[in-house]
Amino acid sequence: MRFLSVILLCAAASVAVSAELRQPAPGAHALVDVRIVLEPGRVIESGTVVIRDGVIEAVGANVTPPADARLHTFERAEGQDPITVFPGLIDPYYPVSIKKDDDNGETPPGRHELINPDRQLTAGDWPADRVAELRRAGFTTALMVADDGLLRGSGMLANLGEHGLSNNLLNPQFGQVASFDGRSSNRQFPGSLMGAVALMRQTFADAQWQATARAAWQRNPAQARPEWLEGVDALAPALAGQTPLIFESQDLLDTLRILEFIEPGDINLVMVGHGAEYQRLGAFGNRRIPHILPLDFPDAPDVRDENDRNVSLEMLRRWDRAPNNPRQLAEAGIPLMFTSHGLSSPNQIFANLVKAIERGLDADLALASLTTAPADWLGLGDRAGRIRSGAMANLLVVEGDLLVESPSISQVWVDGKQYVLAAIVPPAIDPAGTWDLVLGLGGMGDVEAQLVLSGPVSRMEGTLSVMGNDTPLTEVRVSGERVIATIDASRFGGSGTISIRLDVEGDRARGNGSGPFGEFTVRGRRSAGPDEEESI
Repeated sequence: MRFLSVILLCAAASVAVSAELRQPAPGAHALVDVRIVLEPGRVIESGTVVIRDGVIEAVGANVTPPADARLHTFERAEGQDPITVFPGLIDPYYPVSIKKDDDNGETPPGRHELINPDRQLTAGDWPADRVAELRRAGFTTALMVADDGLLRGSGMLANLGEHGLSNNLLNPQFGQVASFDGRSSNRQFPGSLMGAVALMRQTFADAQWQATARAAWQRNPAQARPEWLEGVDALAPALAGQTPLIFESQDLLDTLRILEFIEPGDINLVMVGHGAEYQRLGAFGNRRIPHILPLDFPDAPDVRDENDRNVSLEMLRRWDRAPNNPRQLAEAGIPLMFTSHGLSSPNQIFANLVKAIERGLDADLALASLTTAPADWLGLGDRAGRIRSGAMANLLVVEGDLLVESPSISQVWVDGKQYVLAAIVPPAIDPAGTWDLVLGLGGMGDVEAQLVLSGPVSRMEGTLSVMGNDTPLTEVRVSGERVIATIDASRFGGSGTISIRLDVEGDRARGNGSGPFGEFTVRGRRSAGPDEEESI
């Protein structure tokens, strides 16, 4: 299994496969006869969504499509999952790397390299490749923040369509981002946690002093004009509670440190969690501090390997209890939002979300934590997170349910633009039988595998065998002449899921696969039909 993980990881650098296609279309569209999740807990079993010029014009069970709208209908075979339209997902904390100016590494006088409350993300910081990856996972809006420093500046709120920031910006400044996880380079101060906390404390005091001193001077200009400290004015709105202070916590001790540092008062504290809050829920007391929670649960220790059998009790407890964390925070009355931050791929969020739901997290709350909760917090409650008239046409078209390990997201709509991930058509083939496959792993060569599919096309099951290891498929879908199979990546030492897409022509197939280790090609032939398989 470890060898397979290594060769799949190497394949990521050698094979690239296009995963989405944006469809140019007229300004008016109608998604007809679909199941519509308006928001968590509100569902229309069969209705129509009308989009015009990037905005939802109408939605309901009795809506008639306008004459000029392009109709989008979804034919399904009997027994297959319904087509459901969900609100686009919102990531409330997505760190990106900031492009530094070419200043020979020098910091301007009076400034510290780790203290940048006046920093704003710009069009040059737009992470186009990562935006496309988020969009393929169903995210249509994100709050992007700088990923370095102690005081990192304001976040930038944007939709996740094409053509960069100019076509997607919603709010250039939101909140103030902070973290104790910052150290100076070249052995300068601060080089330790103690120094980082001291520098942060001094900066907060400077910002409070400057706001008070300059206000006093404005009232009485005859007195000496106070010294002006560049940059710290941008921190004043957060200290006054006019904008959220988003504080990223690295671990449990960091959370306790932040709770002591930001005492109850005017500051509107929002914490980016670490996943082990359940260990000291009592530390929050009566403070219902909203949490932006990563869902990067630890993988199960691989005790089959002798070198990994020496696992500490603490690590085992963390692996076992981490999926309980969202439910326990919710039961403690702490508002939740979920983020893909911390995951190697955004689509891994669904497998861990399912684990959290299995451990008692309410499914509607789980969906709300990716839609309505971040929309309301970001000031977008009337335009995002819900399917309603007047909202941005940020939508997901899903075959079946969204809250499953590997949801079948067929289309993503951002501002009324359609991105097709997989065509929705009735099955045109019956791929049941045994398929001998070759996985093309680029520079690592080819690996043989065997795929066994059984059952009716609307409810297929199967197993993938690689290097003597049999792994059950978590899902098999047949769309037209394409087979889409998903596998739990933890069986191969990874997180999330591995997807295989095969286009079948007779007894031959060709396609590609992707997962946490990268992308690879697949080709194969059917060596036995279902009847032959049963007789063996």
